[in-house]
Amino acid sequence: MKRRPIAFAGLLWLCACAPSGAPQGPELPPLPPLQLQPFLPALKALAAARPAPTEAEQRELQDLGDLALQRVEADPRTAARAERSLLQHPHAAFVLEPALGHSEVATRRRAAWLCGQSDQLVLQLPLLLRLKYELDPEAVLWVADALQRLGNDTGLPWLDAAMGNAATAQQAGAMAIAICRERSVGLAENPTYVQLQAALRELAGQWRKSGVSSRPGIKAPPTEQTAQTEPRLAAHLAVTEGTLLRPVDDARYVLTRSGRLAVPLLVRTLGASEPYLRTMALQVLAELGPCARDAGAAVLPLLGDPLTGSYAMRTLGEIGAVEAVPHLRARLAVADTELRAAATQALGLLHDEASAPLLTKMLGDAQEPLDVRVGAAFGLLCLAPNPAAEAFLAEREANKDYHEATLARLRERLKNRGR
Repeated sequence: MKRRPIAFAGLLWLCACAPSGAPQGPELPPLPPLQLQPFLPALKALAAARPAPTEAEQRELQDLGDLALQRVEADPRTAARAERSLLQHPHAAFVLEPALGHSEVATRRRAAWLCGQSDQLVLQLPLLLRLKYELDPEAVLWVADALQRLGNDTGLPWLDAAMGNAATAQQAGAMAIAICRERSVGLAENPTYVQLQAALRELAGQWRKSGVSSRPGIKAPPTEQTAQTEPRLAAHLAVTEGTLLRPVDDARYVLTRSGRLAVPLLVRTLGASEPYLRTMALQVLAELGPCARDAGAAVLPLLGDPLTGSYAMRTLGEIGAVEAVPHLRARLAVADTELRAAATQALGLLHDEASAPLLTKMLGDAQEPLDVRVGAAFGLLCLAPNPAAEAFLAEREANKDYHEATLARLRERLKNRGR
């Protein structure tokens, strides 16, 4: 009985003095400290702080809305006064937001137009959600146009597509001409649809990179509008607590199309101790891409998080956080397959040409898991044309021995990597 503690102590000594040649993980560059705190209560509190009209204001807004939305008859002068009053009211969204989902298509079209005339930033968010669900082709045009008027160019590709449909081409073309001329885009005197589509694609590409509209007169939102916008963004993030798929999908749809608007709150969410909140924030930032570039410093500590480290790698690559390259390159040698695979892709997106020999070696190593080799092929193709990497991906597609949706996503990402 007395010898057991001695034997156990000897075992500890032997472990401590194990030969230095024993397998060990790579030495990784030090990361900023990971400091996580509960954040869901703060999101819920922020969402609950959304300003609401008083009962008297609600009655006034309903009356103004009925007139401005042309749901009741009125003489032109009365209707025009009601429209002006509604558009200037700080709580215009109380009427216009539900009208965007009205059963009557004429009301939805009119509501979208009024949103675009309102100059109220907060209406971007219900308009983005309407863009997801609207089925009427003409209403879609008004939603897209309203968004760009409020400083969000997400809808420009919808106008682009509408010019390819005979039923909507003329109206979409007129909107496109107005947009281009307002932004000083050079056009021929009588531009063709093809020329207009090319101009809209250029503007949409600028939006993707900057998250800020090029429309003249778009300014930082005043304090009172921020007080309405942040609670709505917080409510979208807070729904990730639940298990219902549609609210979460709606939240992701809106947040990933909000440009720079949501970035400050997303950065704060990265410090959430709730893993689903960190994951959602990372995924949205990755989808936002280069316009979330300044989130890199907040993402970097999450490389050390076992639960979201791979998401953090992808996000760093997508937003263009080149300062993360040493950390990512070091993780090509870690034991975790998911981390290695994520690092290969991120390094390609960050155009780290110095990692090309390592990626080439991983691609050719038959002992590596397919996830890693596919990631290496993608990373190499981000850097330059590479026959071996191209052949490897083509073989996976032909043999159908790898997840088809992932391959399709990587192909699409390669196609659009310069945008």
